Amino acid sequence: MSIKIDDKLIDHLSKLSRLTVSDTEKLKKDLQKIIDYFEILSEVNTENIEPMYTPIEEPFEPRIANPTTNENINEIIENFPEKVDRLIKVPGIYG
Repeated sequence: MSIKIDDKLIDHLSKLSRLTVSDTEKLKKDLQKIIDYFEILSEVNTENIEPMYTPIEEPFEPRIANPTTNENINEIIENFPEKVDRLIKVPGIYG
């Protein structure tokens, strides 16, 4: 099944995405290349192939947390852009 990218589809996608497209011809051409590529991929015989959830075959080994302390706390506090005593001053969250 060959899907054709046309002006109607571009208009529909623009409305759905709420984007303004300045060069619709280039977008149509690019989207058509993507669709054509996926059509080529759909021709690959995947029968009797087990689904692959990750390309990494080694088991996951999380890194061990190794917390450290910094002895130069006062130097760090001096680098705060804004501070109140020893605390970082950040903008409030409104909403």
